[in-house]
Amino acid sequence: MHNFQMKTYRDGLINEKPHFFMLSRGNNAGKPLENPCPNCFVIITETLEERNFYFWLAYGLWQAQGFYPHLIGSAISFLRIGDAKAVLLAGAEKAIKDRSKYLKSLALLQDFDKKSKVLEKQVELVKQVKRAIMFRILLE
Repeated sequence: MHNFQMKTYRDGLINEKPHFFMLSRGNNAGKPLENPCPNCFVIITETLEERNFYFWLAYGLWQAQGFYPHLIGSAISFLRIGDAKAVLLAGAEKAIKDRSKYLKSLALLQDFDKKSKVLEKQVELVKQVKRAIMFRILLE
């Protein structure tokens, strides 16, 4: 099984090993990120393959709200680092146990992720066209 380190992100620290970030506060806690932000964890792996495995595992767990039961706090919810690591390890165990099913689900998830990004771009273009139409009518 893969090994990884999970730490609280501190601005300015540079990791040479493959890594990604995970949001630790708010209702989106557990969401994997490519770039750091305040209130996130850094997950450091030994290889790029492990990094991709854990990134997409975290993405799948976040989509399935696997981190949601572990959120604590009354005003701003947050995820403890120990709970996040436990959820990732449990998910990794299940994914490795039934690898073919996991890989099929992962492929579907990645495909839908690409499609949603295309749709988001199209929605943004429609908004720009609307602005241009109204600008031409009202402000020229």
